[in-house]
Amino acid sequence: MSRRRILCASMVLALLPSDCAPVERSDFHAVLLLAGPENDEGWNQSAYEGLQRIKADLSARTRKITARTRAEIERALGESVDRGASLVIGHGFEFNEPAAAIAARFPDVQFVTTGGTRTAPNLAVVQMRLEEAAEQLGAIAAWMTRTGRLSVISGEAFEPVKRVAAGFRRGALAVRADLKIHEEYLGSWEDAALAKEKALAHAALGCDVYFQNADAAGAGIFEACRARGLVAFGCNRDQTPKAPDVILASAVADIPDTLLALAREAADQRFRGGLRSFGLAEGKVRIALNPALEKQMPAEARGAAEAVRRAILGRSGSPP
Repeated sequence: MSRRRILCASMVLALLPSDCAPVERSDFHAVLLLAGPENDEGWNQSAYEGLQRIKADLSARTRKITARTRAEIERALGESVDRGASLVIGHGFEFNEPAAAIAARFPDVQFVTTGGTRTAPNLAVVQMRLEEAAEQLGAIAAWMTRTGRLSVISGEAFEPVKRVAAGFRRGALAVRADLKIHEEYLGSWEDAALAKEKALAHAALGCDVYFQNADAAGAGIFEACRARGLVAFGCNRDQTPKAPDVILASAVADIPDTLLALAREAADQRFRGGLRSFGLAEGKVRIALNPALEKQMPAEARGAAEAVRRAILGRSGSPP
């Protein structure tokens, strides 16, 4: 590394938050870039748990960097390379374009983004097919609603997020074509007050079953459901502990295990770039029922979810 690059890295470090400091020494160095808090009980927390598993299972040196804007992302990517990262994970669609630009300049560093379209031999784009689990939950929702109106509230309209919402809608309408589905994007993953406001507005329209993909903001939706005696679904991870009196089930993506598997590839020098897709067939996506509320589901609801699961596996050529 040139003296100029070392000096640049030092200058960048002074501008980065303290959570960027390395936690231990190892030959393998993994960096996780997040656009939100690692304790959001959703998308970001799942990735952070993956980083913790990389540290524990691979005895890796790890860092977490919060980078929300394009400038912060580019700066964090450059700093990670300058600090000798072996693997840089950008957790979200917004990291893909900046990662593609820097991956082309540093072919010996491996990159992963969980979303996006640009790939390279040293850049893998992870597609968690969470829409497959959401489709199962849509089928359950169609059996659970008494009003025939469902709510879908998501953080931002990124393509992967829209696919998940579409999966829920597809599963619900396949069971009941007459359903009305009210869909909304918050423009935020952390504004719980806004999420609660939107959820209450949907309740005023008659919605009685909610699917949310809003991470930390989802707490507001659960509060609204609790206040109105309604039910909801969790997303990205099993969110039952977040609202066990409200959440019927969750669409779960095994992000920690997926990131660990990719880190193992990088550590063993067998990393593959390109599109890497994970869903029901790969055992990385599933639904998790809330045992406390499972009795509220009619047998037909569970049967409908199972029928969706079998159909998806049948399309993939996997045994049901």
